[in-house]
Amino acid sequence: MSAVPLLKNRYVRLAIVALVLLFFGLVLLAPATGQKTSGSTYNRAPEGYLGWYAYMETQGTPVQRWRRPVAELLEQPSGDGPQTLIRIYPGMVDAYQAWDRNWLDPWLAAGNTFIALGVDAAIVEAPFTSRLASEFGEVVIKTRRRTNLAMNSDRNLLGDAYGAVVWERTDNENGRFVVALTPHLAANAYQAEPGNYAFLADLAAQAGGPIWVDEYLHGFKEADVIVAETVNTWGAYLARTPVKIALIQMAIVLAIFLLAQNRRLGNLSTVKRPPVDNSQAYIEALAAVLHKAESTAFLVAMLTKAERSRLQAALGFHTANIDDRTLQDAWTQQTGQSPDLLTSLTAPPSPTKGADTALKRWLETLHRIRQTPIR
Repeated sequence: MSAVPLLKNRYVRLAIVALVLLFFGLVLLAPATGQKTSGSTYNRAPEGYLGWYAYMETQGTPVQRWRRPVAELLEQPSGDGPQTLIRIYPGMVDAYQAWDRNWLDPWLAAGNTFIALGVDAAIVEAPFTSRLASEFGEVVIKTRRRTNLAMNSDRNLLGDAYGAVVWERTDNENGRFVVALTPHLAANAYQAEPGNYAFLADLAAQAGGPIWVDEYLHGFKEADVIVAETVNTWGAYLARTPVKIALIQMAIVLAIFLLAQNRRLGNLSTVKRPPVDNSQAYIEALAAVLHKAESTAFLVAMLTKAERSRLQAALGFHTANIDDRTLQDAWTQQTGQSPDLLTSLTAPPSPTKGADTALKRWLETLHRIRQTPIR
C-alpha cells in the first residue's frame, strides 16, 4: 500500500475527530452563551432589551452601557445627580447573589438607585400571565412569583391581590433598592405592550441622574478589562499550581500535539516508487518462458551467433564469412589474449537438462570476452 492513501486516511480520521469535538463543543457552549446574553441591551432576541434601549433614546433619556466590573462604577463621577444602575440577570437569582454588599452598600449610601430584574421569590397560586394595572397602562407579566406585600403598600410598586411583582426594599437610608421578580419586565417580547417599556423607563428615570445598564454581567467587556482579566487569571492559576503538576500538564499537551501531527518529530516524507525498467522486465519474463520450455539449446545458439557477429565487427571483419582459425588469430593479435578464450564462441556447450551451472560459466566467459578491450 502506498504512502499517499495512508496519508489521506490519517487526515480523514483527524478531520472526523475534530468535527466530533467541534460538535460537542457547540452543543455544550451554545446554550450557555445564549443564556448569558439574555437581558442584554445588545440582544435582538425576545429575551433581549435592545428595544427598550432604543425606546429610552427616543424618549430623550439615554441609557449608558457599563462594561467594566460593577465595583468600578463607584469611582464614576456623579455630577449630574444620583445615578441609577440596572442589572438584568440572565436567569432567576436568589437574594444572596443580588445583594453583593461589597459594592451595593456604598452605592446606596451615596444616594444612588439600584434596580435588580430577575430576583427569585416564592411561587403562589397566581396565573402565569397577568396584566397588572399601572399609571402607564397595563403591564404584562409572565410569572407566578410574588412577594407578600399588600396592593396598597408603599413598597408595592407593581402587583395584584397575590402580592408584589416589583417592590422596593427599605433596609437602606439614602438610596433606592428596587426588585423585580421577572427578568423580562421590558424585554423585546413586550415591545407591543407600551405599559412595560414606560413602567421600567419611569423607574430608571426617577433619580434624575445618569442611567447605567450592567453589560459586564452579560459578558460584554472593555478591551483593557479583557486583557487584565486574562493576565490575572493565568497568573493566579500558575501561582496556585505546583511546578510538578504544571510540567505534567505541559507533557500531556505536547503528547496530544505530537499524536495529532503524527510526524515522528520530523516532516512527512513520501515513499517514492522505484522506476519500472520495461526492458529488464521483458528479458526476465522471456527467460522464464524459455527456461520453462527447456529451450536452453535454442538460447545458446542465438547468443553464440549474436556474440560472434559482434566480435567480428569489433575485429574489423563485419559480416564477412570467416573460419574459426582466422577469428582466433585476429583476436590474439588485437587483444593479446589466448585464443582458447574464444572456445566459448567457436565450440559452444551443448547444455543438457538441469546443467544450469555449466550454462552460467559459459555466460560468464561471454561477458569476459565482451569486456576485453580491442586495439
